Amino acid sequence: MIRLILTAILVVACTSVHADEALPAALSPADEAAKIASAQTVGSTIYLHDQAASVATDAVLAVPEFRRDKRVRGWVTEQQGADIVVTFLDSTPAAIYRVAVTNGKAGSFKALEAPVALTAYEAGAAQARAAATTAQFERCAKKYNSVVLPGKSPEEDWVVYLLPATTKNNVVPIGGTYRFSVKDARVVSQRAFTRTCIVLETGQKVEALMITHLLDPVPTEAHVFWSLWARKPIYVATAPAGTIWTVQGDQIRLVERK
Repeated sequence: MIRLILTAILVVACTSVHADEALPAALSPADEAAKIASAQTVGSTIYLHDQAASVATDAVLAVPEFRRDKRVRGWVTEQQGADIVVTFLDSTPAAIYRVAVTNGKAGSFKALEAPVALTAYEAGAAQARAAATTAQFERCAKKYNSVVLPGKSPEEDWVVYLLPATTKNNVVPIGGTYRFSVKDARVVSQRAFTRTCIVLETGQKVEALMITHLLDPVPTEAHVFWSLWARKPIYVATAPAGTIWTVQGDQIRLVERK
């Protein structure tokens, strides 16, 4: 039944695509496997850093000193061995608090006596975050969370993911998820992972989510992130009609291809 519903959704969506919007070209088996592997790895990395920032924020909000501190303007994260270190920044930007998160749990909390100059990594990540958050893009939420990761090609120093934030427990705000490539502290390219501000309804009785995705031939790191975030599988229908995938946590699997 799920396959029939997804196929029907994809057929309708395909017919609604504008004439000048070509569907993504099919990939060779090797390229498809590489894309899927990358989406799985990057999506899970985004999730780990986003969760580290969330856990660290909860930890520092329990400290009265932090709650009274009006200097905090954001954060950056950095993988350091088994830890993800979350550094909270002032407007300089300089470091004013640091929290080490290990296996999803906040460890050492350090309130710096005076703002400390950022390391080269932190400074680069902060500049990239600032470039992305001030860029022009269609916002689908009042607030966005950000994850900044090192770039993996000469064309980009950093990659910034902007993730719509929500306080609702029964929605997955996948619409409005963006990726920015930053080089020399400026945005050189950006992409959205959806065409609209789509929000997927969820809840205790919802076992799986469904979405049609016509921007890529395979599910992306955004689908992996949101599946991990929602703790539910997401069925993703892509072109050509009848191609259905399941994204369950950090695993992408082909369900059907006609």
